[in-house]
Amino acid sequence: MKKLKLYLIITLVFLLLFAFYKKPKETVCEYEPYFQELNTVIKNGYGGAAHAILDLDRLNHNIDNIQKNIGKKFQLRIVTKSLPSLDLIGYIMQQAHTNKLMVFSEPFIKELLEKDSTDNLDMLLGKPLPIDAVRRLTKVSKWENVQWLIDTEERLQAYLTLAKEQNQRIKISIEINVGLQRGGFDTPEKLGEIVKIIHSNSDFLKLTGLMGYDGHVPYVPFYINKEKSVAKAFKRTQDRYNEFVNVLLTTYTEDEVSQMTLNSGGSKTYFRYRDYPDKMWVNDIATGSGFVAPYDFSELYDEGHETALFLVTPILKMIRNAKLPHVENLSKLVNWWNPNLGVSYFMLGGGWAGETVSPTGLHRNSFWDGESKSVKNILPNQSILSSSEKSDLQVGDYVFTNPWEGDALLYFSKILLYQSHQIVGQWKTFEGGN
Repeated sequence: MKKLKLYLIITLVFLLLFAFYKKPKETVCEYEPYFQELNTVIKNGYGGAAHAILDLDRLNHNIDNIQKNIGKKFQLRIVTKSLPSLDLIGYIMQQAHTNKLMVFSEPFIKELLEKDSTDNLDMLLGKPLPIDAVRRLTKVSKWENVQWLIDTEERLQAYLTLAKEQNQRIKISIEINVGLQRGGFDTPEKLGEIVKIIHSNSDFLKLTGLMGYDGHVPYVPFYINKEKSVAKAFKRTQDRYNEFVNVLLTTYTEDEVSQMTLNSGGSKTYFRYRDYPDKMWVNDIATGSGFVAPYDFSELYDEGHETALFLVTPILKMIRNAKLPHVENLSKLVNWWNPNLGVSYFMLGGGWAGETVSPTGLHRNSFWDGESKSVKNILPNQSILSSSEKSDLQVGDYVFTNPWEGDALLYFSKILLYQSHQIVGQWKTFEGGN
């Protein structure tokens, strides 16, 4: 019995020592100067509501950065799903001097076509659309400007049937698998069969190019030197792309092929085309998130990009020494063990797919909503964050979230535009879904 008591005492001492070892250090909650100023600007004219904020100075910087990286060798194509606002897309098109868009959804294509006043948009599908969706879109003016994406022979045959019904010549781009393993034709031989079908039905189908997304390149597993491994993966992708282009050269002239849209790239890889030394057929580079540099695109920060988009929400209420549901009597012990849970802030909005970036020193309270990377919350749209008693945050102050993706704009109906230390206007976001 004495030995048992001794073991229990030792175990208890060990647990206490471990608890003290793991006890979080108290952190001070504060704004960096940029966010302090932005917090004041929002509160003075737009307080009491959650917003999407777009920093136009940072956006312009990112546009310039992308243009410098792409240079004159490549055409720049704007990925619209990552920038779901016609106003934002139009602004980038004007600033970047491009009419080329990558589109993904039926409602967005429809609205882009209906509101295009130039009759000059060049749209390339980023994923194939069902034939029923295409059939509906053929009733919209200027639909002929779209390069429809084909990933199977069955889909091509369906598009061919529609072209014959409409007595129209449809633009066709072919999806090729350059290593992403997410669909498309995965061998040059299969591509050759599709090219023959298109060429033999040239009254109804026009081959306008290839689309080979390289989104897998940054995620090389089992590397020792990551940069070298990613560079090798990028080269393999380009070599593979060239093999597919060689198939086109058996039917079309080199000049005809060079005039086609040979698309690849993405926000995590677009800058790698800048220094690729070998022969490359790709001439059309797509990027969307690169313009706003959201949280999940850390590669862009190394390339000089700046985060231009933030989701912001004011603090709705502040509770000191907050109690936990069901275990109220343990709350003091929990708050003592982790001093960063001393004050709980309940947001007016939140629960968004993103990371809190300011004020620093704020923490997610795992006793409320878990530490996993998720958007679940006990109180949906009323996020809970915590800080130590040293925090100077007050009700009405703003908390800034860097969204994981630019698509997060769809949480809001409008975007506040921030430039030269003030709010200078508003843009609408896309209303039709994504």
